[in-house]
Amino acid sequence: MKCPICGQELRPGKKDPNYLLCYNCKKKFKVPQKKMQQKEEEEQRYSNIPPKHVRKKREDEMRKAYDDMLAVDDGKSRKKKPRRQEEPDDEEEKMSKAPIIILAIAILIVAALIVFMLLK
Repeated sequence: MKCPICGQELRPGKKDPNYLLCYNCKKKFKVPQKKMQQKEEEEQRYSNIPPKHVRKKREDEMRKAYDDMLAVDDGKSRKKKPRRQEEPDDEEEKMSKAPIIILAIAILIVAALIVFMLLK
């Protein structure tokens, strides 16, 4: 919108967007309500959210694809693979006993050395 006095372009005010300012003649003018409503409608409030019609279209596509995927899975009969039975933990127990035995022997040797040093 142009200034009615000097013809320069009017800019919205920083403090109050209901007024347009002319920086050339230093006047302010009230914004016509139609213009203000159109600007609010045109502005997109959040840049990462698409318009409603685009969101609805994508949601419908995704819903249809999901329903199609479920329909395909229901029609197929999957062959179940036999699960391997886990072997008992005997191997782990055998492996875990060896370090414990070695540690116990080492503790006994250290204890015997301490006693020997104290009695000497």
